Amino acid sequence: MNVIIAILAAAVLFGCQTMPYQPYARDVKKMPNKGGVIALKTEHRDEDRAKADMMMKKNCGDTPVKITEEGEVAVGQTTTGNATETRDAGASGVKVGSLFGMPITSGGVDPSKNTASTTTTTAVKEWQIAYECGNTKTKKQ
Repeated sequence: MNVIIAILAAAVLFGCQTMPYQPYARDVKKMPNKGGVIALKTEHRDEDRAKADMMMKKNCGDTPVKITEEGEVAVGQTTTGNATETRDAGASGVKVGSLFGMPITSGGVDPSKNTASTTTTTAVKEWQIAYECGNTKTKKQ
């Protein structure tokens, strides 16, 4: 039984390590045969860029691709918050005696709550490539 579990675990680990990378590129804006904008992950790989190049060439057909702008763009934001609550013991009452060595008090103020919170907002970014489809034909004069 243990041998079967060990073989299955090894197969799962081996399978995960041999899984090929899936390139990521998506059309943000596409104007057939005119150009568009393609998005990549901010920390993109060469495979992602190759997929973007293929998408641009496919859209432009036989005309050359001209990259007009490329860079990091903020596309949204994410906000995270954290709150910590503490309780104050309040003002201590009057000591009236002790029981088994522990003080016994009378009166006092109810405990109060203190809450401290922090909020962090971070921009969500992606890498965008704006491109145009060039014209290979020149006008005769």
